[in-house]
Amino acid sequence: MKHSLKDTLEKVKMTLINVRVQDFTFTFDIDTGSTENIVFDYVSNQLPNVFKPVVGCNKVFGIDGKYQENQLVEAELSIGDNSFMTQLNVVNADQTVINLQNDFGFQLHGILGIPFLEENDCVIDFKNKLFIIGE
Repeated sequence: MKHSLKDTLEKVKMTLINVRVQDFTFTFDIDTGSTENIVFDYVSNQLPNVFKPVVGCNKVFGIDGKYQENQLVEAELSIGDNSFMTQLNVVNADQTVINLQNDFGFQLHGILGIPFLEENDCVIDFKNKLFIIGE
């Protein structure tokens, strides 16, 4: 399954993709440098029946250089016609989200990192500006 990244790469220089979770559509960044999948807390806190807590938590090395313990949640993410059960770390990134919204006019809801990319045989084709899942 192929998804175009042309618009987001040209406009904001990010690999953004729409992800559906139940009846909600969110914007996630595809980040090959992220060792974890992330959903921001302002999203998961408002939808506890959609992002279901998983027993335990995960210690993650943050961008600030410190380890932080994060709640893990699980959700069924849909991209195109395919669905993926995925675990995500719940992270507070309020200032980052505000900066992106102010600078680029969109709201970011989470990050698909290396775990999602590996589990689902994903490829980012920068030459053709495509995000390819499972081909």
